[in-house]
Amino acid sequence: MSGFDVTRADQRRARGLVVCASLVLSAGLLTALMTSRDTRSDAAGLARPAAAVAVVDVNAAALEIGSDATEPAPPSETTTLAMPLNPARLDATAFSACTHCPVTIQVEREVPRGGTLAGLLEDAGVDPADSVKAIRALNQVFDLRYLRAGQNLNLYLETEPDTSVEADEETESRLRLTGISFRPDVDRSITVARIWGDEYRARETIAEFERQVVRSSGSITSSLYVDALNAGATDRIVVELAGVLAYAIDFQRSIQPGDGFDILFERFVNEEGNTARTGDILYARYEGRGEPKEFFRFETSDGGIGYYSAEGASAQRLLMLTPINGARLSSSFGRRRHPILGYTRAHNGTDFAAPTGTPIFAAGNGVVERANRFGSFGNYVKIRHANGFETAYAHLNGFARGIRAGTRVTQGQVIAYVGTTGRSTGPHLHYEVHQNGRPVNPMTLDLPTGRQLTDADMPAFIAERDRIITIRDGARPANDTETPMMADSSNGAR
Repeated sequence: MSGFDVTRADQRRARGLVVCASLVLSAGLLTALMTSRDTRSDAAGLARPAAAVAVVDVNAAALEIGSDATEPAPPSETTTLAMPLNPARLDATAFSACTHCPVTIQVEREVPRGGTLAGLLEDAGVDPADSVKAIRALNQVFDLRYLRAGQNLNLYLETEPDTSVEADEETESRLRLTGISFRPDVDRSITVARIWGDEYRARETIAEFERQVVRSSGSITSSLYVDALNAGATDRIVVELAGVLAYAIDFQRSIQPGDGFDILFERFVNEEGNTARTGDILYARYEGRGEPKEFFRFETSDGGIGYYSAEGASAQRLLMLTPINGARLSSSFGRRRHPILGYTRAHNGTDFAAPTGTPIFAAGNGVVERANRFGSFGNYVKIRHANGFETAYAHLNGFARGIRAGTRVTQGQVIAYVGTTGRSTGPHLHYEVHQNGRPVNPMTLDLPTGRQLTDADMPAFIAERDRIITIRDGARPANDTETPMMADSSNGAR
């Protein structure tokens, strides 16, 4: 991962070699100069210390990269220090000639389901003592309880030869942990590095991205999902859009070729101009059958965030029309021939065919009345809402975590997953709505809105609505990567 330098240890060793070699060469140089001066004093009959000259010759030979000299040249009365010192060449020679120097490697590991960081490091061959120290350092900046399964980690490992064996025997190497790096979030990176003294230090880095407000608009040719992506939206934005429009549009039946869409949303780009993540949808419009649906994002004085029409009516309804995304309407409300029993009977709900495991949402705020096995319905959830409404979800593959009788849920919260339990011919959701104990067709039900903005909130909403319209009209298309763009720096009511 960028920003993590695993060569620092090697650089420290290189500098150490240069310093040591320089000291030895300096001592040899001093001795040689003294010897040269003594040689000029032959009248005094002093002998030159040839052994010291031999030491200088050996180190001087090492300055030649690729030199095949393995033994020091014999001392000679004419030996002089003609070659200057070159620490850089000495550095390169020391590493090219080294046969047991540490080697740093980088490996990538994925946190297994139910696994731990200690177990992952052990599987990678890291020394247990290093693992303990690194994990202790990491805990200072990152809570390991949030290390999720599937998280990719980069491990920087150094092979260190075992110096306890004889030099002429085959040496064995052990792995030392030099560092760890990973990104728990797109804008956050964590690094752990070994420092001097075999200790570890951890650091958290928060990336800074440029905020842009862009516009994705077009018409339906194949599907809202595909056409919105082609217009520069992302997967997340399309899902968010479906959530905004879920109260006003029946995605299983209402969307037709030629319908128009318009989305104004935030995105955050890195220095290379690539989208790192997306933010909020500020504005959404859909033009299909009937009046266009248009909504603006607004935060009320009591801190509630929602989407409102230009007149201040909430997009949110008491219940969602469809509590599942990406499903196909496979059977409508009313009498039908039962696919298993073979005779005609009342079908008190709506069936949505979808792959096993597809998330199912709570259609509205409420309290779970039951979440268990229920006869031919298989796994079953029933929720009590306001105004005498109840919703039921059947043939589930399983329940979301924490969903049980008495649990309070919010609209759009995942409560279960599509399955084919009970009397079922394939994976689908059987969805029912009851009003005052009587089953009703959820597709034709006229549901009340969530709220209407108060007179006190309307002035602030009108100002925010007009600000968003101005930004929308000047926003760059989301799929336009050619034209330079200025970031929207205004904050406004959010």
